[in-house]
Amino acid sequence: MKNFALIGCGAIAEMHATAIEALDGAALYGVYDTRSESAARFAEKHGCRVFSTVEELCSCPQVDIVSICTPSGLHADLAIMAAEAGKHIVVEKPMAITKEQLDRLVETVESHHVKVEVITQLRFSDAIKKTKKAIDEGRLGKILLADFRGKFFRSEEYYAMGGWRGTWAMDGGGALMNQGVHGVDLIQYLMGGIKSVSALCRTQARSIETEDSAYLLVEYANGAIGSIHSTTVAAPGYPRMIEISGEKGTIRLEEDCIIGWDIEGEEEELGKTTSRASSNPMAFSHSMHMLQFQDLIDAIDNDRTPLVDVHEGRKPVDIILAAYESSKTGCRVEIK
Repeated sequence: MKNFALIGCGAIAEMHATAIEALDGAALYGVYDTRSESAARFAEKHGCRVFSTVEELCSCPQVDIVSICTPSGLHADLAIMAAEAGKHIVVEKPMAITKEQLDRLVETVESHHVKVEVITQLRFSDAIKKTKKAIDEGRLGKILLADFRGKFFRSEEYYAMGGWRGTWAMDGGGALMNQGVHGVDLIQYLMGGIKSVSALCRTQARSIETEDSAYLLVEYANGAIGSIHSTTVAAPGYPRMIEISGEKGTIRLEEDCIIGWDIEGEEEELGKTTSRASSNPMAFSHSMHMLQFQDLIDAIDNDRTPLVDVHEGRKPVDIILAAYESSKTGCRVEIK
């Protein structure tokens, strides 16, 4: 039995708690939140204890895994604290928001020999698994083009809630770092990495410090070209789309569903997503969070690397930081 403890009791913490409670061999042991009343309500609902401080949570011998569900700007420091205490970690996306945070977190995790799973749950969908397999097996031939489109809608009220969204200090960016990070991760994962970006990031319609729209021209590591478009002002909001074309065909994805599989001689069952996350941040299932948590538990039990460890988890953040640099300087930026 692996005991989890959550730091942060906001909306995404409910998703984590539900996923943990649905797993065999896992239990929610305790929670901490800076708002003691929120932690108390959460603990009463889920039948677990309340920790009075982060230090108390991290030092508790009954806790095996710390799950970090706070605003993005706190992810790295809290994960470092947990790692230094010898705890394994689940951390919501993005795992950090600056290069300095990324470097410190990777170094700490490796030096303390703990395992980290960075939440990028769409990687665990059947649609992504089948697409990745088809690309890696060469069934699309030479890949030529790959595009991601994330046309989300978030209201002015959404950004006003909590006071941290759309700030550089706590969100690390806007539509690209918060909502677009999933799409950036998926497209770079499917394509085997991104070599360079040229970006325009703009604040067009929301009263926030960071961008509400971003458009990236991308050169992939495999020689293909394409685009990444992420926004939170496309009313009423539309599902994430990925389209990848090679010499032998094209695959089109909508969220966690395959909507087009045009490879000669192949047939694939097509679907239509039911996700409404494009207009409602919490309108998605906990099922793929479950798969990520199970992957971490299996990695601990079998002493292997989690499928989305700190090295995989930092890749989309490095790309997004390069895009911000490109937009600021007007120059194409190579991904290091």
